[in-house]
Amino acid sequence: MELDECIKGRRSVRAYTGEKVSKEQIEAVLEAGVWAPTGMGRQPWRFVIIEDKNLIKYVSDETKKLLREMMPDFAKRFETEEDIICYNAPVLILICTQTDKRTGQVNLLDSVLAAQNMFLKAYEIGLGTCYMGFIAYLNSKPEILKKIGIPDGYELQVPIILGHPKGKLAGGKRNKPEILKWS
Repeated sequence: MELDECIKGRRSVRAYTGEKVSKEQIEAVLEAGVWAPTGMGRQPWRFVIIEDKNLIKYVSDETKKLLREMMPDFAKRFETEEDIICYNAPVLILICTQTDKRTGQVNLLDSVLAAQNMFLKAYEIGLGTCYMGFIAYLNSKPEILKKIGIPDGYELQVPIILGHPKGKLAGGKRNKPEILKWS
């Protein structure tokens, strides 16, 4: 598959089949992530892989609970038994970094770059992904982070769901680049 096809064909997927994602597929996605550019060559990313359906449901439920508290204007949206956080995906990948106030912003940016590589690799091998940013609010709950496998001294940067897409992905459209200045 050509790079342009990956870039333009990849979509956020929120509906998955029940098919298991193989260990080799997960490893291929992770391998793509670690080849991302990184500030000062630090490669700060670490990964937590969750395939346990009960643990993924726990992450979804705890995220919804936290969002109801933090976003009262949207609380009703999160009062559903439906999994509107992880969308019943078979895999949840949490990109984490060591907690460090000096490099926190760089750690986040490095993690986002790794995630983009992971999204493109997943698409290339027939998998779907979606960035689930709300899950990162769980950083305010160290007891939950510990329960889902994030050790003390680490914080969650980028949560990603991964699986086999249910149905055909719709085409996308983007605006032309808006250039503020070209000198």
